[in-house]
Amino acid sequence: MNPSKFLVLVNDFNQIEEYKKARITNFLFPLKNFSVGFEKTFSIFEIPEGYLYINRILDQKAYESLKNTLKNLKKEIKGIVFEDFGVITIAKELKLNQQLILFQTHFATNKNSINENLKFVDSVVIGTDITKEEIDLILENSNKPLVYYLYGLVPGMYSRRTLLTNFEHEFQLSEKKIVKLEEQTTKKEFIAVENDYGTILYYGKYLNGQGKIDDTKILFYFINPLFLNAEEQKELIVDLINQKKRESIHEDEGFLNTKTIYRLKEDQNE
Repeated sequence: MNPSKFLVLVNDFNQIEEYKKARITNFLFPLKNFSVGFEKTFSIFEIPEGYLYINRILDQKAYESLKNTLKNLKKEIKGIVFEDFGVITIAKELKLNQQLILFQTHFATNKNSINENLKFVDSVVIGTDITKEEIDLILENSNKPLVYYLYGLVPGMYSRRTLLTNFEHEFQLSEKKIVKLEEQTTKKEFIAVENDYGTILYYGKYLNGQGKIDDTKILFYFINPLFLNAEEQKELIVDLINQKKRESIHEDEGFLNTKTIYRLKEDQNE
């Protein structure tokens, strides 16, 4: 697999040189004050190169603040990966030339909506809730190359509320910004990450999207190694480049081979 097509989310500046040794050149930095769900975010002045990640939902005040922030965008910044459509308007108003990549985790799941969005952006991250066959169909019919979620923790929910803080205050618990949870019925694990702008609830297992994908229709393979240590990240990158099949209790293939739509049982009296 071509590492020049990897888009790796950065949690630590120290990892960048290791990634470059593996011929990875595209890095994604969560932008300080405008991203939610990360251990570390980066100010626009300390990001050396690569792509900005903006997943905060914007109100009018945040919109104006982001607009002022992006006025300081350096030419070394190749693009912006974002969730709120307001970023498109800001890019037009500031006449930015950087790539715009729409990343709405659970929405980009059919070719029609993706091609509609591609009228306004350069690429879209394909949703993680569909099968490989559906992904292949989208790639085959896409008007532009797309981004494929190759590996990483996947957000299950985003709330603008500080859910952990509210819960801890209610029950007089010690404050934590990262908490592991277990859903009692299914016993599935989740990881909640909070900052001042909201809370992200990640599925507890890393999505491993390894498999045969039409590389010619892929702009980037997105990798989110959140919470993996340096050695684990190094091993991950080697495995992905060499397409070595990974098997771990901490990973699964999500919905790649499991449809998310189920037919409800019909009423026998009808």
